[in-house]
Amino acid sequence: MKFFKNIFLFLFCSHFFFNTAFSQALPVTPMQNALSGAIQQKATKRGFASNDPRYGATLDAASAVGLAAGASAGAIVTAALTAPAWATAAIAAGVAVIVGGVVTLAINGAVDWLFSATPGDAKPITYSTPRAVHSGPGMVTGGNYWRDGFNYVSGGDAMSVIQTAIPINWPPNSTEYYEVGTCRAPTPTTYECLVNRVQRSTGYKQGGYAIGASYYPSGAPSTCGPGFVFRQTACVPVPAQADVKATAQEAVNFLSQKPEELAKPLNPSIVASLANKLWMDAASKPGYSGLPYLANDPITAAEVDSWRLANPDKWPKVQDFVSPQSAANSPWKLPANPTSTTQDPTQPTTPSTNPGQANPVQNLGPDPGIGSPTLEATPTAVQILQPILDLLPDFRRFVVPSHQAVCPKPSFSVFEKTIVMDSHCTIAEDQRAALYAVMAAVWVLAGAIIVLRA
Repeated sequence: MKFFKNIFLFLFCSHFFFNTAFSQALPVTPMQNALSGAIQQKATKRGFASNDPRYGATLDAASAVGLAAGASAGAIVTAALTAPAWATAAIAAGVAVIVGGVVTLAINGAVDWLFSATPGDAKPITYSTPRAVHSGPGMVTGGNYWRDGFNYVSGGDAMSVIQTAIPINWPPNSTEYYEVGTCRAPTPTTYECLVNRVQRSTGYKQGGYAIGASYYPSGAPSTCGPGFVFRQTACVPVPAQADVKATAQEAVNFLSQKPEELAKPLNPSIVASLANKLWMDAASKPGYSGLPYLANDPITAAEVDSWRLANPDKWPKVQDFVSPQSAANSPWKLPANPTSTTQDPTQPTTPSTNPGQANPVQNLGPDPGIGSPTLEATPTAVQILQPILDLLPDFRRFVVPSHQAVCPKPSFSVFEKTIVMDSHCTIAEDQRAALYAVMAAVWVLAGAIIVLRA
């Protein structure tokens, strides 16, 4: 019997040790933390306890969906590494069905992505180049205006004429495009911007093309409304942003030219959409044993943002969303505790210590044979209330003392006749019962005040 007991303890400890060591060896990325936190926060909000076995089953099933999406996501090349990223996993999972429109990648970001809703789309991402549209306040004949070297004229806004001049040689399917770079105002009446030429396929940027504009306080040649500039004989619209359909590789290459965007915190809408997709697809699988997914109560961006504010150090940046995921990291596994601290794999691991290692094993002796604990009998309702009923026993024995009082009847003589005043006695006698009750209550109240003050 002792042999089997030792075997059981050995297997149990081995299982616990190896599982613990394995979980510590795999660092958890911010994307894993955020997705797990979003799902668990929603489950808790719906009233499910964290010790509910369906809690862990939900995370395991969602992790399986993420693993399948990551396996079919293809490759993204970033920083000389080739591996699927959460961005490509989102495409493979069909996250466009949830997003349903253009989404800005970062909080307060300048780059928008639109995920294609067509499975297998060769160019599944449409991104908007951050070319801001400056429509200006419009222009009135004879009023103030700006003019650039291409004879574009705009009222009150130099960027309108510069923005209009950029699309020269801008075919929609060309291999390159132009964007506004750094701008400055050397004087109050001059404005100039550097224009960059960017290769669509590689994101390579060549700058140095300057476009300037000069200000005139009066003499505008025509009247044009907001969003238009004047050239030669007509008002022409200021161009809108240029949307570019791209592969995931091309979209990430474009982002790699904007390190300031990669360093911004990821938009909670993306995390909410991906978490919804993982949970929804997991719940639709045969044999699913996790928490139900409610299409009429999805995870919202506002709920995810509340988790971000509560766990700012766990929140992913845009870089975490588009960077390759190492296979050694088990990147699609959603952690049971999304707020736990994990070991950085780039840092040396500190060996664990056993504070009781030097202590000898103690023999506690034979079993003393202590029986199972027993519970006392459950008290009745009367027994529970009895201490309250026994409070201030003098009140329970109180009776109003009896008195033999006589109603006073004053009298006086006038004109040799005695007059007795007894009408009030008749009235009081008629109201004896009511007066008795009122005065008894007053007496009891006064007595209670005296007793309680003592």
